Amino acid sequence: MIARQRLRDIDRSSSRLSKELEGYPGQEIRPLLLIRLADRMLDDCFTRMLSSYAISSSEYHMLAVLEVCDEGASSPGVLSELVGQTKANTTRILELLLRKKLVTKKQNLKDGRRHDVKITTAGRECVTLCTNNAVGPKTKAMMNVFSSIQLQELEGLLNQLIITLDAVSYTHLTLPTNREV
Repeated sequence: MIARQRLRDIDRSSSRLSKELEGYPGQEIRPLLLIRLADRMLDDCFTRMLSSYAISSSEYHMLAVLEVCDEGASSPGVLSELVGQTKANTTRILELLLRKKLVTKKQNLKDGRRHDVKITTAGRECVTLCTNNAVGPKTKAMMNVFSSIQLQELEGLLNQLIITLDAVSYTHLTLPTNREV
């Protein structure tokens, strides 16, 4: 297991940067480095979970979202928002799913500029297989280390971080301090 070594590396580098770079916000950066590490490790984990099904975590997520959409269909733009991908990346993922015949894509009958993407029977079977045999059980096992209160707290903190990142990324407003949130 390399997680403990990666955590030590983060501790060492953030501590050293704080000491050697005047104004470096080490205490504030460390949680962000931990989130980035968790994101990479989570992606690696899902990649390994799904590798025997010849599908990426991004493809699985797109299929799972389509599975629960009305009539198993949506537009690429809406899918982009629902799965948190850029439109370009959504297009790339959809092309992979089209080649695997897990989705179909047709021009919208009401608006010729739009397309409708629909999950196929094979796509539904893929979602069911991956969910029942890999994603579902392994995700439950992974998250069972947390109490329900810890999961609620984690979700609240992540929601707050996402809102803050959105504000920092897209505005030049002064952010509220911890006391004002």
